[in-house]
Amino acid sequence: MRYRLPLLLMFTLCFAAGSPVFGQWRDLTKWEVAPFVGYETEGSYPVTNSFTIDRLRVDGGLSYGTFIDYTLTENSQAEFMWSRNNTSFSERDAATGTYSKAFNSDFDQFSFGFLYMLKNSERKLRPFIAGGIGFSHESNSGGNSNHTLLAFNLGGGAKYEVTRHFALRGDLRWLPSRANKTPAVQCDPFGNCFQQNVSNYLQRVNFTGGIAFRF
Repeated sequence: MRYRLPLLLMFTLCFAAGSPVFGQWRDLTKWEVAPFVGYETEGSYPVTNSFTIDRLRVDGGLSYGTFIDYTLTENSQAEFMWSRNNTSFSERDAATGTYSKAFNSDFDQFSFGFLYMLKNSERKLRPFIAGGIGFSHESNSGGNSNHTLLAFNLGGGAKYEVTRHFALRGDLRWLPSRANKTPAVQCDPFGNCFQQNVSNYLQRVNFTGGIAFRF
């Protein structure tokens, strides 16, 4: 009997100390929708099916889209990303090395991945790292065939909390898309060389800023 009161008091104090943390976790908003605008850099890849053109380039330009995040823990989120670049393709003359516009294209990228914040939810400014995998799709004009390409993204950024349901968000993402395969000579560490098809990627970077709505 003489130990019950101290134990009961200790349990009460521990519960009282832990309840704000538990309450803070329950107060975290689960969903976050963040529309954005930005700039997407150009990217190019070699082609071998033409005698006059040796390279195709996706031109840089305005990008827009949205992130949709779902909170898993205090610092981690599952993330869906859609990004669009209303752009054009340019082709490089094999003889002169100069580019000229070939056709217009709507270039969309869709990916599923994860985001990890480097500071806890008590901080207003929370830097993060993120990445995902998915596909990109070209909707090409002028009778040129559309393409769907394997793609992924890797990058980071920061969120600044204005209110519990509203934040500012900035991102920088590297967006490689596997464009095609072309023959190339490959050599191993022992000096043995052989020819095989290698994958070529559109190497683009997307700089974006937007507003995050939480609920």
